[in-house]
Amino acid sequence: MQGAVDDATATEAMGMGSWRLKGAMDPPFEGLTAQIEGLWRHMLEDLRLYPMDRKYKYMDSLDPERTAGVWGYVDIKPPERKDPRWPRMQLENRCYQSTVFRKLHLELAHRQDGLQVVHCVMYPRLEYDLPILSFDMVGKDDRVSLVCIDPCPVAMDRSLPPVYVTLVRELQRQYHLDNNRSIPQWGHEIFSDLCIIMRPSEPQEVANFIKYAIALTQAHLQISKQTSTVQSNRASRLAEITKANKRYSEQHLKNSSTRGVLAAAFTPEVADEYMTRVMFDSE
Repeated sequence: MQGAVDDATATEAMGMGSWRLKGAMDPPFEGLTAQIEGLWRHMLEDLRLYPMDRKYKYMDSLDPERTAGVWGYVDIKPPERKDPRWPRMQLENRCYQSTVFRKLHLELAHRQDGLQVVHCVMYPRLEYDLPILSFDMVGKDDRVSLVCIDPCPVAMDRSLPPVYVTLVRELQRQYHLDNNRSIPQWGHEIFSDLCIIMRPSEPQEVANFIKYAIALTQAHLQISKQTSTVQSNRASRLAEITKANKRYSEQHLKNSSTRGVLAAAFTPEVADEYMTRVMFDSE
């Protein structure tokens, strides 16, 4: 893809090589994943693994009971289109934590019919007054079909700190990003006015989104390193941050599209459990 991150360089330099879905995802997805994980490893000196249940680290619709073993998935033959198990769905997750961040979550999703997703959420600990930076990149039929990114506010009026308003506007100007799709109903209460949601129409727009996501993540991490715990009006501010974090998760759980994809691949029960325990949990 023209202008996108060099996949081979990124994966070798940043550690994408140990992901099970390496090689299954298209280069823009692998490249973005590798760069974000690489930034976490490089910029967060106290980065450590988040305690995630092993059953969520890799999920395969063809092996729901996880009988194939750690690397047995490579021997599972993908079903033919006429097979009722088609299309195969694979999910892979990595989660980290640090002093400032309660949970740093990267998810890769690959479905046999061509659906691909990179999903990322960076949850700050409640005592740090930082937005919840999150993004998604969705692909189908060998092209990126949807992107969404926002430093979701932890203020109930959806306002962002001035430093983020200035930063985000400048980066969006630099990478020529603008919306061409409306925010879904469930997102109106959690996304800021600077949320980017768009359907790229050409490779350069995909490249610009990837560069923007990397630059915004890097700036967010740098700000986090200079951020102290909440001190001013501590009790009331912590209560608001907690409420905003809970709202973020509750609203995302209303996303019927995500739930539908997961339920079709696994079961409705597994979809509910996965979304509430892995994707959008809250303190």
